[in-house]
Amino acid sequence: MLKATLPFIPEFGWSMQSLLHGARALGYPSVVHGVFPGGEAGLIDAYLEDAQKTYIQMVEDKLKRGELEGLRMSEKIKLLTWLRLEMNKPFIKKWPEALAIMARPSNVGMSLSHLGHIVDDIWYYAGDRSPDMNWYTKRASLAAVYSSTELYMTQDLSPDYVETEKFLERRLDQAAWLGSTSRQVISVDFKTRESIDISL
Repeated sequence: MLKATLPFIPEFGWSMQSLLHGARALGYPSVVHGVFPGGEAGLIDAYLEDAQKTYIQMVEDKLKRGELEGLRMSEKIKLLTWLRLEMNKPFIKKWPEALAIMARPSNVGMSLSHLGHIVDDIWYYAGDRSPDMNWYTKRASLAAVYSSTELYMTQDLSPDYVETEKFLERRLDQAAWLGSTSRQVISVDFKTRESIDISL
C-alpha cells in the first residue's frame, strides 16, 4: 500500500487523498481507514520506516564496495548524512507538509524516534560504535544538523540542491560547538516546522 501511495505524494501531499489514490491503484475500495491508523501521520511514519530500511541496505552496499575506505570520520558523516537527505528529493516540495504534521504535539514522539534512528545509523556506519561519554552529545549534535539541513532543503531552489549540500557542510563544521546547544537547536527546529506554510 505504501509503495502504491508514494507516487501520488508529489501531487496530493501527505494526505488521505494520496492514500485513496494508492488504494484505487491497487484495485482496493476507496476505504483506507485502518491501513494507516494514524492517517497522514501514519503514512509518514510508514514512509520513514521503509526509507530507513532502504537506506541501511544502500549503506551496506557501499561498505561492501569499499566506498568508505580511507575516508576520515568527518567525511563519512557528511557522505552518509547527505545520502539520507537525498532520499527525500522525490517528495521535497511536499516535505514541509510532512514536517508540519510531525511537529504536532501528538506526533513529536514519532518524529524524534525516527530522527534518533537516522543519526544512530549514520554514526554506526561511520564507525563510531563505542558508548563513551560523548555518545549522547554526538548524536544530539548530528540530530540538530540533520534537522536544520532537512528544513533548509525544503526551501532550496538551487540545481540538484547544491546549496543544501553546502549548508550541510557548514553545519557539520560547526558541530564542535553544537554539542552544548543541540537540545535548544532541535527545539527551535521543531518550532520552526510548526510555522511552515504547508501549502508550499
